[in-house]
Amino acid sequence: MNRLVEQLLRVARLDAIALDVSERVELNAVALHVVETMAPWAWAKKRTLAFSGAERPIHVKGNAHAIADAVRNLVENAVIHSPSGTEALVSTHPDGSVSVANDGSVIAVTDQERIFDRFWRGKDVTSEGAGLGLAIVKEIMKMHDGTVSVENGAAGGVVFTLHFARPLP
Repeated sequence: MNRLVEQLLRVARLDAIALDVSERVELNAVALHVVETMAPWAWAKKRTLAFSGAERPIHVKGNAHAIADAVRNLVENAVIHSPSGTEALVSTHPDGSVSVANDGSVIAVTDQERIFDRFWRGKDVTSEGAGLGLAIVKEIMKMHDGTVSVENGAAGGVVFTLHFARPLP
């Protein structure tokens, strides 16, 4: 119940408040902080988190707290929707993107756009959540003039990627 209320408040804030996305944000630092913060939670769920950072700092224009919230939502989903004993990998890329990959179930191609709709959870979903996390991620990326995408991994699982407009020099 607490998680649902927290997510509803995040959605309401995103709808009501103009987010300041003008600061210079270093994606390696934000993503690494999320991984470090969430690793104990993942470990308690019998999964692990890993981080693969770009070789050089990757700066984008945005809001560090909102970007961290988007990454955190993707990490939560990666952990919740993967089998026990697997690892979720958070990676930053020189093109100014952040990806979160897991070894869970693939997502039907017909569902890949709908999963970003508020309250949409798909058929036969038994995991926790109200279907708001990915809608929050989509809104955060929209405010950053970016997008979020999902694709099935070559060996199974899924990869969610946050695509920012372009990295800053």
